[in-house]
Amino acid sequence: MNNFPNRQYRIAVLQWYQGDDLANVVTDELSGLGHSPVIFSPKEPVPKGVDLVFTYAPFGKFMPIVNYLASLPPGTRPLLVHWNTEGLPDLRIPWQITRAVAAGRSRLERLIQPHGNGRFQPLAKISSLSKIDFSMQRFRFIGDYYAAYSQGILNVFSDSSAVYAGIHNEHGLPTVYAPWGSTPRWYSDLEMERDIDVLWMGKRGTRRRSHLLDRVRAELKTHGIEIHVADNVENPFIFGDERTEYLNRAKITLNITRTWYDDNFSRFSLAAPNRSLVVSEKMLPHCPSYQVGIHYIEAKPDDLARAVLYYLKNPAEREQIVENAYRLTTKELTFNNSIKRIMAAVNVIFASRPDRFEHSFPKG
Repeated sequence: MNNFPNRQYRIAVLQWYQGDDLANVVTDELSGLGHSPVIFSPKEPVPKGVDLVFTYAPFGKFMPIVNYLASLPPGTRPLLVHWNTEGLPDLRIPWQITRAVAAGRSRLERLIQPHGNGRFQPLAKISSLSKIDFSMQRFRFIGDYYAAYSQGILNVFSDSSAVYAGIHNEHGLPTVYAPWGSTPRWYSDLEMERDIDVLWMGKRGTRRRSHLLDRVRAELKTHGIEIHVADNVENPFIFGDERTEYLNRAKITLNITRTWYDDNFSRFSLAAPNRSLVVSEKMLPHCPSYQVGIHYIEAKPDDLARAVLYYLKNPAEREQIVENAYRLTTKELTFNNSIKRIMAAVNVIFASRPDRFEHSFPKG
């Protein structure tokens, strides 16, 4: 994959919504690698003259982009690269059932959503069908990805979870594992007093997570420890510089997943570079680079409060783990390294079609 390190491409990066900072992170890294990225929104056409389209998440409708690219002549069609950061449906469901439901959900979506070229599908004007818009989204993502790959439109697919990447590779969708990483945009050493014992940030999301958060909070309160909860109900969500400040103040960041199988390591890449210790419930090895007891603390739900109390009372042990995690997330688990992995896979495809993409390579 590293035989063509100097290839430089014109890349259209999709920014799902205004203020979506991940698009800026991706363009930062692509620019640093010598490419020429340009940001566009879902309401705009794909910029002309680009070699590839880079999408992620998704935080919106994926298939209109696929449909638009499918409408272009193959000789002029840019490659489509997608970096999935969303979860799968319940892993206990047999894969054959997951795929069948996913294919049906994706097909229904294509019937009720506008085509990439602006033409409406047959069921698009039936208002009652709009109710399914946000239902079964994880199934829809899978159905969309496999449909786009089978059409030859999705050229490079990546996943931030090693577990999910393994599942897709096993079932016929070639997938590059590119973990969620850190970026200097999201961390800084502000040398602030660590005056917040425990921080929780993000949506409660599910009854399971909300119940467990309240339980841990109640247990800690009996010991005089408060959790600052930034759930957009009790306190506003925190983003950008404000989030960095809170993480610089927090001794511990609590991690609880929506479901038992979710990948929640994106929270680690925010907390660890800001030297806040992550205390988490047990998770699947979505990001094997993180080692329990070395880079973070893991405990059963019943033991989370006890683990928090221990590391609040033992700052030397806490600080050693914090420093290990800081080094890991600022040197190894970075967005730069993940984007490099994805672009290495792009290079393999471009190398197999030198005539078509000759204009993308440096002269001389």
